[in-house]
Amino acid sequence: MYDPETSQKPRAAQRHAEVQAAFAALNDSTKRREVDRDLRAGDVAVAGAGRPSDFLSNRYVVAGALTLAAGVIAILGIIIVFGGGGGDDELVVAPTTPADASTPGPTAPAQTPGVPDESPPDVTGEEVTLDSGLVYIDFDPGTGEVAQTGDTVAVNYTGWLQDTGELFDSSISRDSTFSVVIGAGGVIQGWELGLPGLAEGGTRRLIIPAELAYGEGGSGETIPANATLIFDIELVDILTKAPESSP
Repeated sequence: MYDPETSQKPRAAQRHAEVQAAFAALNDSTKRREVDRDLRAGDVAVAGAGRPSDFLSNRYVVAGALTLAAGVIAILGIIIVFGGGGGDDELVVAPTTPADASTPGPTAPAQTPGVPDESPPDVTGEEVTLDSGLVYIDFDPGTGEVAQTGDTVAVNYTGWLQDTGELFDSSISRDSTFSVVIGAGGVIQGWELGLPGLAEGGTRRLIIPAELAYGEGGSGETIPANATLIFDIELVDILTKAPESSP
């Protein structure tokens, strides 16, 4: 145990007094203000210390002050973490086992892959133009339940570029249909506007202007800028209905 009374180091007792004075000043707001005033005046006498430059340059005093400051910061950190910091808002601690972010949705029905048409086939039916500029034709009306916004539906689709008639995508060649929640923002706007009202078992053609599809940016090398798209969409199944709104 270090004892300044018996230490053989020069100025041991003085350094010990300086450290004690520093701790006392740090723990006592009145003493801190007195030391600050003395420092501003140019001289300070703390337990026999000389000028302020001697006091502040003393490595024992500085080390003691830094040790105390670190201890205070650690204590404050513990108070904030476990006590909420004294404010109205409580610190929320994450659970050790996080809950699932979401419940898996219905799986789209499997199917035997087929071969889509390389170009849009001719269809007949009433052509309907919406205010948005979207055009649709129900050329094979379904007889099942009608889809609405909020429903999760399974569909088969084939898409072509209107300008060239080139096929760019189709779910028919895959081993499962495509599922989408109508109105959830997971597909282009032309689909969001064109799927409601389609009955199960029915097929609808959508002619989608660029502003309701991929716009001026296009999509990779497949869909050029400002491209009007043609989709034939078959509603295979309504997997889940939209939650009923509260009255």
